[in-house]
Amino acid sequence: MKVSIRLPKIQQTSLYVVWTILSITGLYFAYTQDWKMYDPSVWTTYTLKLHGICASLMLILIGTLIPIHIQLSLEVKRNIKSGIPMLVTMLLLAFSGVALYYSGEAWMATAKMVHIWIGILVIIILPVHIFLGRKRKKIKKESF
Repeated sequence: MKVSIRLPKIQQTSLYVVWTILSITGLYFAYTQDWKMYDPSVWTTYTLKLHGICASLMLILIGTLIPIHIQLSLEVKRNIKSGIPMLVTMLLLAFSGVALYYSGEAWMATAKMVHIWIGILVIIILPVHIFLGRKRKKIKKESF
Protein backbone atom coordinates (compact mmCIF):
# COMPACT_ATOMS: atom_id res chain seq x y z
CA MET A 1 0.00 0.00 0.00
CA LYS A 2 1.39 3.36 -1.03
CA VAL A 3 0.61 6.36 1.18
CA SER A 4 1.09 9.88 -0.15
CA ILE A 5 3.07 12.49 1.76
CA ARG A 6 1.23 15.21 -0.12
CA LEU A 7 -1.29 17.08 2.02
CA PRO A 8 -5.04 16.75 1.40
CA LYS A 9 -6.46 19.88 -0.27
CA ILE A 10 -8.37 21.09 2.82
CA GLN A 11 -5.29 20.77 5.01
CA GLN A 12 -3.05 22.38 2.41
CA THR A 13 -5.46 25.27 1.83
CA SER A 14 -5.94 25.82 5.57
CA LEU A 15 -2.18 25.93 6.13
CA TYR A 16 -1.61 28.33 3.23
CA VAL A 17 -4.42 30.69 4.29
CA VAL A 18 -3.37 30.80 7.95
CA TRP A 19 0.33 31.14 7.00
CA THR A 20 -0.51 34.03 4.64
CA ILE A 21 -2.57 35.86 7.27
CA LEU A 22 0.18 35.34 9.86
CA SER A 23 2.79 36.64 7.43
CA ILE A 24 0.81 39.74 6.47
CA THR A 25 -0.27 40.64 10.01
CA GLY A 26 3.20 39.96 11.43
CA LEU A 27 4.96 42.06 8.81
CA TYR A 28 2.39 44.84 9.18
CA PHE A 29 2.75 44.95 12.95
CA ALA A 30 6.56 44.79 12.86
CA TYR A 31 6.72 47.51 10.21
CA THR A 32 4.29 49.94 11.82
CA GLN A 33 5.19 49.41 15.48
CA ASP A 34 8.85 48.41 15.52
CA TRP A 35 10.44 49.96 12.46
CA LYS A 36 8.33 53.06 11.79
CA MET A 37 7.23 53.50 15.44
CA TYR A 38 3.76 54.74 14.48
CA ASP A 39 1.30 55.34 17.30
CA PRO A 40 -0.89 52.28 17.85
CA SER A 41 -4.31 52.50 16.22
CA VAL A 42 -7.50 50.47 16.39
CA TRP A 43 -6.38 48.74 13.18
CA THR A 44 -3.08 47.79 14.84
CA THR A 45 -4.93 46.27 17.79
CA TYR A 46 -7.19 44.20 15.53
CA THR A 47 -4.20 43.12 13.45
CA LEU A 48 -2.38 41.88 16.53
CA LYS A 49 -5.48 40.02 17.74
CA LEU A 50 -5.89 38.38 14.33
CA HIS A 51 -2.21 37.44 14.40
CA GLY A 52 -2.63 35.78 17.80
CA ILE A 53 -5.72 33.84 16.74
CA CYS A 54 -4.01 32.64 13.56
CA ALA A 55 -0.91 31.66 15.55
CA SER A 56 -3.09 29.38 17.66
CA LEU A 57 -4.67 27.92 14.53
CA MET A 58 -1.23 27.38 13.01
CA LEU A 59 -0.11 25.39 16.05
CA ILE A 60 -3.14 23.14 15.62
CA LEU A 61 -2.48 22.78 11.89
CA ILE A 62 1.18 21.91 12.50
CA GLY A 63 -0.04 19.27 14.93
CA THR A 64 -2.14 17.75 12.13
CA LEU A 65 1.03 17.33 10.05
CA ILE A 66 2.77 15.10 12.59
CA PRO A 67 0.95 11.74 12.19
CA ILE A 68 1.20 11.43 8.42
CA HIS A 69 3.12 14.17 6.59
CA ILE A 70 6.05 14.50 8.98
CA GLN A 71 6.22 10.88 10.11
CA LEU A 72 6.14 9.47 6.56
CA SER A 73 8.62 12.06 5.31
CA LEU A 74 11.06 11.03 8.03
CA GLU A 75 10.55 7.32 7.29
CA VAL A 76 11.22 7.67 3.55
CA LYS A 77 13.82 10.43 4.10
CA ARG A 78 12.09 12.86 1.81
CA ASN A 79 12.51 16.67 1.87
CA ILE A 80 14.22 16.50 5.27
CA LYS A 81 16.82 19.20 4.51
CA SER A 82 14.09 21.83 4.35
CA GLY A 83 11.51 20.11 6.58
CA ILE A 84 13.61 19.96 9.74
CA PRO A 85 14.59 23.67 9.54
CA MET A 86 10.90 24.44 8.93
CA LEU A 87 9.90 22.59 12.11
CA VAL A 88 12.71 24.15 14.14
CA THR A 89 11.81 27.69 13.05
CA MET A 90 8.13 27.06 13.79
CA LEU A 91 9.05 25.78 17.25
CA LEU A 92 11.27 28.81 17.91
CA LEU A 93 8.52 31.09 16.65
CA ALA A 94 6.03 29.50 19.05
CA PHE A 95 8.42 29.82 22.00
CA SER A 96 9.32 33.42 21.17
CA GLY A 97 5.59 34.22 20.82
CA VAL A 98 4.97 32.84 24.31
CA ALA A 99 7.97 34.82 25.57
CA LEU A 100 6.41 38.02 24.20
CA TYR A 101 3.52 37.59 26.60
CA TYR A 102 5.07 35.86 29.58
CA SER A 103 8.71 36.91 29.83
CA GLY A 104 9.78 39.70 32.09
CA GLU A 105 10.52 43.22 30.94
CA ALA A 106 14.24 42.40 30.68
CA TRP A 107 13.60 39.76 27.99
CA MET A 108 10.81 41.54 26.10
CA ALA A 109 12.98 43.37 23.55
CA THR A 110 15.02 40.25 22.83
CA ALA A 111 11.91 38.08 22.48
CA LYS A 112 10.38 40.63 20.11
CA MET A 113 13.42 40.78 17.82
CA VAL A 114 13.83 37.00 17.83
CA HIS A 115 10.14 36.60 16.99
CA ILE A 116 10.27 39.13 14.14
CA TRP A 117 13.42 37.73 12.51
CA ILE A 118 12.37 34.10 12.83
CA GLY A 119 8.96 35.08 11.44
CA ILE A 120 10.67 36.59 8.41
CA LEU A 121 12.75 33.42 8.07
CA VAL A 122 9.58 31.28 8.07
CA ILE A 123 8.14 33.44 5.29
CA ILE A 124 11.16 32.37 3.22
CA ILE A 125 11.56 28.75 4.38
CA LEU A 126 8.00 27.52 3.81
CA PRO A 127 7.87 28.33 0.07
CA VAL A 128 11.36 26.79 -0.32
CA HIS A 129 10.17 23.62 1.45
CA ILE A 130 7.11 23.40 -0.81
CA PHE A 131 9.15 24.09 -3.97
CA LEU A 132 11.75 21.45 -3.12
CA GLY A 133 9.07 18.87 -2.33
CA ARG A 134 7.25 19.47 -5.60
CA LYS A 135 10.48 19.59 -7.60
CA ARG A 136 11.56 16.23 -6.18
CA LYS A 137 8.16 14.75 -7.02
CA LYS A 138 8.48 15.91 -10.66
CA ILE A 139 11.97 14.41 -10.91
CA LYS A 140 10.67 11.05 -9.62
CA LYS A 141 7.77 11.11 -12.12
CA GLU A 142 10.16 11.77 -15.02
CA SER A 143 12.47 8.92 -14.02
CA PHE A 144 9.71 6.27 -14.40
